[in-house]
Amino acid sequence: MLVFGFQTSTTTTVNRKRKLSSINNLQKFPCFVLKASEENASEENASEENARGEDGRNPSSFDGSDMTITEYPHPVLRRMGDDILEFRTREFRQLCKEMMTIMYQASGVGLAAPQVGLSTRLFVYNHLGDPDSSNFERIVCNPKILEYSEEVDVENEGCLSSRSGCCMGPVSRSVSIMVEYKTEEGSLVRRRLTGFEARVFQHEYDHIEGILHFDRFCTEDREGIQPQLNALIQGYKKNDAVLEPDVNRKAKLQPMPLPRRGWIPPIIESVVESVVKSKLKGKSKKDKKKTSGGRGFGGGGGFGGGFGKSK
Repeated sequence: MLVFGFQTSTTTTVNRKRKLSSINNLQKFPCFVLKASEENASEENASEENARGEDGRNPSSFDGSDMTITEYPHPVLRRMGDDILEFRTREFRQLCKEMMTIMYQASGVGLAAPQVGLSTRLFVYNHLGDPDSSNFERIVCNPKILEYSEEVDVENEGCLSSRSGCCMGPVSRSVSIMVEYKTEEGSLVRRRLTGFEARVFQHEYDHIEGILHFDRFCTEDREGIQPQLNALIQGYKKNDAVLEPDVNRKAKLQPMPLPRRGWIPPIIESVVESVVKSKLKGKSKKDKKKTSGGRGFGGGGGFGGGFGKSK
């Protein structure tokens, strides 16, 4: 259940010169859950039900952290995150550790700072979702998506901020992206991500831009989950709810939200041309190898004698 393409992002990060707050000032918020395959969907649903309760409600607490997951329509989920200015502090390292802990306990593959109450450009992820595969853990600070591939794919996404499967639906994402970010130590990293990891990165990046996954739904799919969203709205007791994203940010989404239910991504000519050229190049080398005379690998008879002789 997942999506991907190639365009250049014109979005830049605005640094409002705010310093990272103490962990004591953190509020509470959510994380990203994505079903990886149909085969293990029933097992994942069962384990999530045990963790969250039959109504899909998130756990009220997590081991090793005072932070909890907060749901839509809390306003922090709609804010543009501020850049991190201080790295390598004890407080910052502890924050990253707790976010990773919550992510795993909530059966997630990623967790963004707005989901734990911080309007900060920070998220953590492990696209395998396995704490035993810690070499795939990533702490992403002040990220930018420099390029979105033109090729896209459509898969189902859910989010803990909307009770995971309760508001799951098809989302279009770029198959490949070029990203730039700083690590928890402040080192600059530039990588090209593909496949599921690219999807997870895009989902978490949306969070620090004030975008939720269902903002990318087509009209029909959004209407389909509206009763669940209404229930979350009715359960929110404060008067500062923010229901929709900033209109200007939504207008600049890459790739664009799905136009309609059942939409199938078009075949990208550049991708087809690349595949064709690759096959033709391979065929050309094979033909050249068949028709070349001489002694094969190396001079003076070569390896095995007569290798590559014309027939």
